[in-house]
Amino acid sequence: MKTKYIVIALLLSFSFTVSDIAAQSYKTALGLRFGGLTSGITLKHFTNSNTALEGILSVGRKSVVITGLYEKHVAADKNSSLKFLYGFGAHVGFFQDGGSYYYNDKRTYTSTAVLGIDGILGLDYKFNKAPINISMDIKPFIDFFGGNYVYMDGGISLRYTF
Repeated sequence: MKTKYIVIALLLSFSFTVSDIAAQSYKTALGLRFGGLTSGITLKHFTNSNTALEGILSVGRKSVVITGLYEKHVAADKNSSLKFLYGFGAHVGFFQDGGSYYYNDKRTYTSTAVLGIDGILGLDYKFNKAPINISMDIKPFIDFFGGNYVYMDGGISLRYTF
């Protein structure tokens, strides 16, 4: 757990040092999100110069979570290509619980569906002369089922831009 925070701190430091490198904007990007609970495939598409829609498909052991986010991107300063991002969204998840039972001589597994809301706060960077985008974020979310469950998830996304 401690290692995760060290890696995130180092990457944040790296982001500030590369902010002087020239970069260009992108329209759509597809890649992987490495994080805690919401690791998986990420697709980001800009609807205009400073707003984007992002989808994350997380597949885990006996689980699938689909997240949709609306994000605002703001340049760190006039000469920088580093952008701050913030936004909100929702998710739906399907989990197969560890329990099972037999019904009519067939083994049946118990399952749970969750619905929740998400927030996102992070940094986004597109490298110049390379179709690569990197972003780092903190993504708190709340599940609503059998009570409220609050999670704090961080992640690093690497995407191919087109």
